Amino acid sequence: MGVPISHPNTNRKKKTVIVVGGGYGGVEVAKRLDKTNQFCVILIDRKSYFLHNIAALRASVEKDYAKQILIPYDKLLTNGCVIQAEVTKVTANRIEIYGRSTSLLFDYLIIATGTTYSFPAKDAEINQYDVLPKYDEVRNKIEQAKRIVIVGGGSVGCELAGEIATEFRNKQVTVVHANSTLCEQNLFNPKFYVAAREQLESLGVRILFNERLDTERISQQFRLKDTKYLEGINTLRTDKQTKLTADLLFMCTGTKMNNKSLDAFRSHFSPDGRIDVNNYLQIENYPHIFVIGDISSKEEKMAFYAMKQGDYVASVIEAMHNNKAFNEYQPAQNPAMFLTIGRNGGVGQLPTRGGMVVGKTLVKQLKSKSLFTARFWSLLNQKQSSTLIEQTPDDVERAHGYYKKIKTLLAMDLTEEQAKDLLGELPKTAAELNQNNMENHPLCKSSL
Repeated sequence: MGVPISHPNTNRKKKTVIVVGGGYGGVEVAKRLDKTNQFCVILIDRKSYFLHNIAALRASVEKDYAKQILIPYDKLLTNGCVIQAEVTKVTANRIEIYGRSTSLLFDYLIIATGTTYSFPAKDAEINQYDVLPKYDEVRNKIEQAKRIVIVGGGSVGCELAGEIATEFRNKQVTVVHANSTLCEQNLFNPKFYVAAREQLESLGVRILFNERLDTERISQQFRLKDTKYLEGINTLRTDKQTKLTADLLFMCTGTKMNNKSLDAFRSHFSPDGRIDVNNYLQIENYPHIFVIGDISSKEEKMAFYAMKQGDYVASVIEAMHNNKAFNEYQPAQNPAMFLTIGRNGGVGQLPTRGGMVVGKTLVKQLKSKSLFTARFWSLLNQKQSSTLIEQTPDDVERAHGYYKKIKTLLAMDLTEEQAKDLLGELPKTAAELNQNNMENHPLCKSSL
């Protein structure tokens, strides 16, 4: 594999910081440290582009939307460089790259290798032009199918079902879920689960709770056909003998840790293959090595939290470099999620002590409508093509404002009243909030 770089950096007097993995956390920490101009920052990723996978499922149903979620890395760093390469081994002081005889040495390392998940939620093609046809193909398969089965009612399964049912109202969409509630059990406010179920069912999605399919047999078919979804008429039976017929089936279960190159730290692996870290997000006994995002055992797995961790690690490395003190990382104290149900729906739980649930009006404005695409094009210092943007300038500006406020919320331990105050100015296009009677506002009513 070739090793193209975005900007060469020949200043050998600076400390070298290597970031392995260019996902949400990796991009955040690399860009922030690069801006200081105190370090030689090197970000390594096997792909030539950033995959904005928050919006990946929209690309499965909306024509040409995939162009909005594939953002080149080439302008990310001003002083450092981005290397497109396959990391084969990480040790306490060096990185080994496939096809390269010499190792890369570092002073600081951030491991942000993330996880692998089934297409269309994620994809690992190294060239963005190989990804676009895959999304075109899956969209055509969805358009042609009449009966679609989604195995797994976690956040990916719910969001995929919502996207399909919103875009193609004539489809029979069935979600088979092994648990009694959607998403992760016993984590969110009961109102969150009720709202997610009601919104999906209002779109005609059938949900089979507490039922399982033989996922091992299905997985074998996936391996035999070398595909990420199964097409053709399949007759299936759940463990409760519910008969299903599908001409398109998606597996939305199972996450694989990208830890193949991290054997040197295997003694620090958690049971699920993530890396355990201390309260400074460092691997114990390796104060110069940090782990963030999905590959870390710390905190819930959300893009917001990965970026928050990246921001924190950048501040710690700056402090260490300048011999200054730094505080422990403060994980989110309360669970949060913003679940999209197509472009017009969704439900959210804010990270307040009581688990404040908000409805589709706010979630649409915050996430479902734009999925933060403009924000991430800006983060990677790229100009989004006007042919790709369906939002007005006011929409883009408003989305940036929403993102900043939610980012603030996620970093704080708030009461419901404090959260309401912070959100007070958000839904300008829907209605002005009456802070004296917030409980009756449609965004926060228990019925959502």
